[in-house]
Order: sequence, then structure tokens, then C-alpha cells
Amino acid sequence: MLRLLTTISTLLFSLAAWAAPTPSEVVTRATNGLIDKLNQTPAEQRTDSVVRELVMSYIVPAIDQEKIAKGALGKYWRLANPDQQQEFIDRFRELQIRTYSGAFKAFSGEKLEFEEARINPEGDKAFVQGHLTQTNGNTIPIDFKLYREKADAQWRVYDAVVSGLSMVKTYRDQMAERLQGTNPGNATTRMNELLTQLQKEADQVALQNSTAE
Repeated sequence: MLRLLTTISTLLFSLAAWAAPTPSEVVTRATNGLIDKLNQTPAEQRTDSVVRELVMSYIVPAIDQEKIAKGALGKYWRLANPDQQQEFIDRFRELQIRTYSGAFKAFSGEKLEFEEARINPEGDKAFVQGHLTQTNGNTIPIDFKLYREKADAQWRVYDAVVSGLSMVKTYRDQMAERLQGTNPGNATTRMNELLTQLQKEADQVALQNSTAE
């Protein structure tokens, strides 16, 4: 019986892996899927709440927000207690959602195109190159890094590279500057201060998005 269950589990996992979208499909569906919906939405109806809902439906499921948050906090992650770690994930995620919403709300005819993914020999990491073509014809390189989740064999984004700049590294540098001088003795206070700052920044982005309607 144990052998039978093991065989069935292995088969189901293999089928899930076979049916899972490729890394390029994950990125294309997340970005161009949202853009297609935006193009179908009249400009006067592109409210902050409408665009946020699209971001939640298309972008968020393709991203491993916890992995990105850990990468952004870098070495300071281990200095935060479990509650602060979860709160950082939540607040950093909210800041990102509001930032994505503002960026996509401003889309006006730009096009995103992606190449087939380059996958490492182990088959668990992928790099998808792409570019954004602006309405004036200029192009901006936009690449995505993905990893394959063992539990469900799905590909998820853990970093974006825009014009050669890693999003995670950029945030990690910013967080390191803010948390400079943090040590085990003052980590709780410094981390709480950072969480308060992130909430204020998220609120400011939300205000900017709403006044742009």
C-alpha cells in the first residue's frame, strides 16, 4: 500500500509539473494579462481600486512575496522577531502592490515582450529576458528571475531586473542604509521604526495614486 501511495503521489507531482506554465508564460500572463485588461478599461474607469484589483489578480499570484521581502531585508532578517518578520512581509507587500498599481495605471500603449526562459541545469531556476517598448519607440530591458516551488512545481518570480538594476538588491541597499547600526540590543526598536516608515510610505503612494485619478 505504501508503495502504491508513493507511486501515485509521484505521478500526480509529475503531472502537475508537466501542466504548470513555463517561466515565460508565468511572466507573460502576469504582465500582459493585466495590460490587456487595462486596455479594455476606459481611462475614466481606471480608478485606483480597479487597477489594484487587477494587480491582485495577475501580478501578486506570480510573485513569492516572502522570498522577495527576505531578500530586501538581507542580513537584518534574522535580527527581526517572528512577528516583525511577518509584519515586514505584509507591509512590504502592500507597498509593492500600491507601487505596481500606480505604475500600471499610467500605462498608455507601451508593450512588453519576453523571450523563452533560460533554465539552469537543475531545472529549479529560470531567467526570462524581456523589454518594454515605449510609445516613442525607446526600449527598456526588463528581466525576471524565477524559481520552481517544490511543493506544487509552480514557477514564481523572486526578483525583477530593470535596465540592469535588481529590484531586490536596490531595496536591500535602501534597507541596509536605514538599518545601519542595528544590533541584537536595539533590533526590536529599529525594526519597529522601519515598519512604521514602510506604512507611511505605502499610505503616501496610495494618496498619490488616488489624486492621479
